[in-house]
Amino acid sequence: MKYLSASLTWLLVIVFTAACSEIDSSFVPEQPQREQKEQKEQPGNTPGQEAQTMTIQITVGNKVFKAGIEASETGKAFIAKLPLTLDMSELNGNEKYCYGVELPHADKRYDSLSAGDLMLFSGNCIVLFYGSAGGYSYTRIGKLSSTEGLKEALGNGRIHVTFAKL
Repeated sequence: MKYLSASLTWLLVIVFTAACSEIDSSFVPEQPQREQKEQKEQPGNTPGQEAQTMTIQITVGNKVFKAGIEASETGKAFIAKLPLTLDMSELNGNEKYCYGVELPHADKRYDSLSAGDLMLFSGNCIVLFYGSAGGYSYTRIGKLSSTEGLKEALGNGRIHVTFAKL
């Protein structure tokens, strides 16, 4: 009986192996397609978002700069508030900031920021960088197309900066 059971087991293994070797290994069962969900617009920047920008004008004294504003909820809300003249204060020798402008935000940590970055800090503080920075959480508003003369125009201390639609 013992030998019969072992023989039947081997016979099943041989039959199963032969049957499996005849299966077309290139055959992959069709997977049901998943419906693509529409991405809802998120505050700030959404990873993978196709960013379209609107250009605005930033005036510092007699110097004019152009900036591309993100096509995010934050960027659109910022543009809706324009024209806007802010009394911006100095911080760390690399940025000007002004509290009091409430905008929708989706902060993320930036390890590296550079001159020309226009950011929102904590949902109510506009920050214009004229030097390198990083290590804090912001929501991107936009970026200046050129920073030539930005540091000199912003100078030291407080300064009035005007943001306007083109």
